[in-house]
Amino acid sequence: MTGFFPVCFTLIFGTLAFHNVRTMNYRTVPLVRRELDKQLTTMVLTQDIVTFFTVLPFSIMNVLSLNTSLTNDPTLATKVRFATSISVFFYYSYFASPFFVYIFASERFRRQLIYVLFRIHLERWQRAVKPANQIELQMAKSSIEHE
Repeated sequence: MTGFFPVCFTLIFGTLAFHNVRTMNYRTVPLVRRELDKQLTTMVLTQDIVTFFTVLPFSIMNVLSLNTSLTNDPTLATKVRFATSISVFFYYSYFASPFFVYIFASERFRRQLIYVLFRIHLERWQRAVKPANQIELQMAKSSIEHE
């Protein structure tokens, strides 16, 4: 159950998003809005594909690991455990995938990320760091004033 519900839900909503884009040409919508809708639909469909390939192997391996006849043969049991380990890796990568999907699929998201990382945080970090000689000058002035 853990792996089949996300795959089913994303496939349903991916199909709905695809249908939305195909019928969008018949509506009178501003061009900017249409482009943003296409970009969002691309992100959703890409996320669907990533979900399918990262969650489904984990679900299949969970079902296979419940089969006790596979664990009787030691070499087959080792192969199943190895495949389960790989599928767990893909399953955990599913949780990091939306960030990378949005970066690759959306130009607007990339621009916003670059703006936040470099314009806001880098400039804030550079303002917080003061050159060492200014601090020494202030300390020297304050020690002279107290004498």
